[in-house]
This record gives sequence, structure tokens and C-alpha cells, in this order.
Amino acid sequence: MKRLHDLLKINTYEGHYTEMIRYLVETLEAETEADIHIQHISENKANVIAVFGNPELLLNAHMDTVKPSNAWTFDPLGMTVRDDKIYGLGACDTKGNIYMILKALKEAKPQNVMVLFSVDEESGIKTGVKYFLESDFKKNIKRAIVFEPTELKYVSRHKGYYSFTLENVSDSAHSSMQSTGAIVKAAHTIIRLDEAGFNVGMIEGGTAGNVVSQRCTYRASIRTYDKLVDVVDTIKQNCIETKIENRFNGPPLINNEPFFNGDFHEVGFWTEASLFQEAGINAIVFGAGSIKQAHSEDEYVEEWQLEKGIGKLKSLLQQKS
Repeated sequence: MKRLHDLLKINTYEGHYTEMIRYLVETLEAETEADIHIQHISENKANVIAVFGNPELLLNAHMDTVKPSNAWTFDPLGMTVRDDKIYGLGACDTKGNIYMILKALKEAKPQNVMVLFSVDEESGIKTGVKYFLESDFKKNIKRAIVFEPTELKYVSRHKGYYSFTLENVSDSAHSSMQSTGAIVKAAHTIIRLDEAGFNVGMIEGGTAGNVVSQRCTYRASIRTYDKLVDVVDTIKQNCIETKIENRFNGPPLINNEPFFNGDFHEVGFWTEASLFQEAGINAIVFGAGSIKQAHSEDEYVEEWQLEKGIGKLKSLLQQKS
């Protein structure tokens, strides 16, 4: 498990990927016969792409994690093992799955497969996968496995995720004037959005308690199988005197014909498999760990899931690569 320990101690939640990129390149060079490419995006940020032969199958896992909260009992940038559970930031989402991929590549020695370790899945507006899909790297890819914590279940369906930045404005004034401020306008809109199924997760506005608020900005998101145009119509119907900016479009994953036979499931969280599917690449989701632990303090993955997942992935590589 030393490799997993090495992965867990690398900080990828602040948008700097240099250390992780170096580690992945060195590991791939030492343990595989892959041709390795760095797809540069910006300073300290790049996708790592490993190519074996002439691939039609892609494996994808994101490098980044969420920022750890102050409620962690263990060191989030370390590895702690208790009762066959491996604790650490990203243990299940999704550095544990990166470990699983590297181990399977070393042992299976695939002939024709591409591996994409991508950036900014947790926080980016334009993620590493979107940059990949705009590049020539994807031109021969027909199938993709996106690694997320599914408890080793194969997933072919999930809702889309759409987020928006909204803003209400008003004329500032002394509070004795009893004018309707931007925050009050936003409050009415937020209640309507909540009733329509949106989550409002951030709000900011106002300058002082005795000043009518001039500006209020907030973010709303929704998980749905509806198309973006229908979501936008819904949000417009519930927003009065509100500026609306589309922040992120994550389409639903609806794959009715996965590229191999098996027991497929639906999950409640969004993944970038939908971006591959939208681009015409037959995509499924698979991985060790549970979404119940993802983004939580004392995040963990069960050791048996990693070991069983390596076996499943090796079998898939030997059949499909």
C-alpha cells in the first residue's frame, strides 16, 4: 500500500498539480510500456495521458480532491489504516481508484488502452475532461470507464448537474426608507427555487445592517434528467428581476447499451462519464469506495474493495484492450 500512501499525501485540492503529475509520470515510466503525454492546460495544471498501442478503450480518474474540513480525526494528507479501512483525503474519491488503475496496469500489461488522469473535476468550470474531449487524443476512443466511488457496481445512468450564478440589485438607501433591498428580492427568489427543486448553496450581499442592500449574489444548482433548455426555462420562471448566468452544464448519463454485459445501476451523483457519452463515447462508471464517504471528514475506502477492484479491472483490460 505504499503507492496509495504516496498518492494520499499529495495535495491536489488547491489547484496545483505539479507534484501529482510528476508522481504519475514517474510511476508510469517505471512500471509500464506506455507512451506518456502531458496535456498542458495552464501553469501547474495538466492532464496526464498514457497510451498503450492503438486504444479504443479509455480509463479516466480525476486527480483532485475537495478541501479537507477542520473536523478530520486523522491527518487528511496521510494514510491511516483501522479495521481494514484506509483513511485519507481522496481515499475513495478518487485517489484509491488511481491506485487501483496503476496496480492493474502494472499487472495486466494491456495492449490497447488509454489512461487519462484529469484535473479540476471537483471545482473546475471547464474540467480536464472537457479539454481532453476537444483534443485529438479522443479521436479513436469508442469506450470509456470513469472511476468514481460506486462500491464496485457498474453504473450506466445518473442525473445531470447544472449550476447558475444569480444576482439581484437594488438602489442603496438608509434603512429608514423601507426600500426593498437586493437581499429581500433574492430571498423571495430563493424560496421559489427551493420549491422548484434547486439547491441554493452560497449567498453574498449587503454592506451593513442599516443600509438597504444594493446587491445580492447567490448560486443555485439542480440534479435532474431534464435538458439544459428546460432547466433554464424553469429557473427563469422562478426568478424576478434577477440576472442569471449559467455556471456549469453537466448533462445526465443515459447509456442504454453499455459496451459489455453486466448488472448495471443508477447513482444519485453526477460524473464526467456523461461528458464522454455526450461526445459519442460509450461510457460507464465504476470504482471502489462509497459516495457516503466522499467529501466527508475521515474519508475512507475499504481495503477489500481495492483488491477486488484491481481484479475486476484486470479482467476488463484483458477482455477489452
